[in-house]
Amino acid sequence: MSDGGWNKESWDTFKRWMQESLTFGAPQDDFRWVTDYVDGILKEALAAPERQQEIAKAKDVSRAAPSPSGRPLAYELFQTHRHVIVRFAVPGRINPRRLRVFAGIQRIRVEGLPSEGKQTVALPALVYGDSARALFKDGVLQVKLMKRPSNDRYDEVFIRYED
Repeated sequence: MSDGGWNKESWDTFKRWMQESLTFGAPQDDFRWVTDYVDGILKEALAAPERQQEIAKAKDVSRAAPSPSGRPLAYELFQTHRHVIVRFAVPGRINPRRLRVFAGIQRIRVEGLPSEGKQTVALPALVYGDSARALFKDGVLQVKLMKRPSNDRYDEVFIRYED
């Protein structure tokens, strides 16, 4: 044990435990599924910003509560230097005065859709939820949110000295 506590026996025990506990139905010596999973996550995380928006839209559509026609509200999502803007196309069968919009730092939610439906949309940037402004005009619900500054901010950490 001169090499920092590592020994082959403990590694073999750990490996055997991992194979028995975490294979999820895969063959005991086949951990390619882990590599495939990690590769997929990394590809999604490192995708170009345009592709990230497409991925976010696909995820939002799959999580959104369907309207009576079986589809969530169609929407456009884009951003400027200072704002994130989401425009929902509201069909004529939906009463716009029943809609309610809720804003968080990473997503917005529209409630008041038929059959108690609601739709959540992930945003491409962090925003100030209390800055949200919504306008309904000509069948379009537009939600505009101010972006938060990037996390380049530093807060001073005070040092306590004990003598």
